[in-house]
Amino acid sequence: MIHDALDSSVHKYARIHPLFAVAFEYLAQHRAELDDPAFNGRHEINGEDLFVMVGEHRLKPAEDTVLEAHDKYIDLQVMIDGGESFGWARRNACSQQKGVFDEGNDIVFYNDEPTSRVTAKKGEFVIFFPEDAHAPLGRPEKAEEEAMSRKAIVKIRVEAR
Repeated sequence: MIHDALDSSVHKYARIHPLFAVAFEYLAQHRAELDDPAFNGRHEINGEDLFVMVGEHRLKPAEDTVLEAHDKYIDLQVMIDGGESFGWARRNACSQQKGVFDEGNDIVFYNDEPTSRVTAKKGEFVIFFPEDAHAPLGRPEKAEEEAMSRKAIVKIRVEAR
């Protein structure tokens, strides 16, 4: 997992995966559109190898969030407005798988508890790799009960074609 700010030197992450540079460039070029609710939905950047889903999400108490993980995609979750608490655990330490892996949606859930939490605020991002189980949509401490977040979830195929 990585937690950083968009205004930091995001170019350093380009060495991790060849599509990271493309993803961060897309985010920089579409900053105005990302703020616009009319831009909600899925947008292809590089076919199925790289796409973004933009939307608003109702947050819940952090203890009510559920760990999830992906095999095919890395999640780059960028906070456009509001803040969000994310739980984290090492995926290989999770022992309470909830149901079977959903191949079509590239997702599996776990009933395990996160071992740590991080709160990403407006202008910050988190990156979750397949070895990271993460629990999104948590309400940050001291947030209002009806808290919302607006974020862009960039899906980056682990093995780009």
